[in-house]
Amino acid sequence: MWDGKSVYKKQTKEQNADGSYETITADFRAYPNVEDSIADHSAYLLGAMNGSKKRYEGIAGMTDYKKVVQLIKDGGYATSLTYVEKLCSIIEKWNLTQYDVKETAVEPEKWYRVRKTWADAKSQKGAYKVLKNAKACADKNDGYSVYDWNGNVVYAPSKTSEPEQKKVSYRVRVSIKNLNIRKGPGTNYDKTGKYTGIGVFTIVAEADGEGATKWGKLKSGAGWISLDYGKKI
Repeated sequence: MWDGKSVYKKQTKEQNADGSYETITADFRAYPNVEDSIADHSAYLLGAMNGSKKRYEGIAGMTDYKKVVQLIKDGGYATSLTYVEKLCSIIEKWNLTQYDVKETAVEPEKWYRVRKTWADAKSQKGAYKVLKNAKACADKNDGYSVYDWNGNVVYAPSKTSEPEQKKVSYRVRVSIKNLNIRKGPGTNYDKTGKYTGIGVFTIVAEADGEGATKWGKLKSGAGWISLDYGKKI
């Protein structure tokens, strides 16, 4: 499964319409095994969108490999001017059509994707087989929703579900060096990557949340801390 954290950048050559080449830096995905790579690649070809239309419209159920390859090329998947010829020659050389399923169609693996919009693939935070995990990811990222393998929204976090905040004004003393500062009131919110350190801090809001009896918002605007580790003074 590609979880959004395994993206890496790599230089690759792209061919222009006049036959010339240019080197660009593009995003790539990495997978723990071949099976997951193939599953996500198939899901992409079946569900990729170009505006309101599918980028590779008609590919589902198509049995003529030459037409499939041409459709993929026309959809912009590859820039090589000889992509169709090369891919078809590989299929024919190794007789890959022998692996076609002729009677019982194998349903591709279903992945839930967390994105700002279905068309904005670059915004993707992760791809999950379990809907519950996809929802948890969307909850942690403002403006993100969960989409199924057909590009339909299956979960959109509600703003009203955010913890209610109570305005306060007092100081607390923190006696540990590594108290995490989070982006929201709860362990279900991401860490900011910073710690309070030992010291006295002003709290300007309180809220209930996962992982602590009460959460406090720092006056500095750095984020929220668990008040279980702060003594009110």
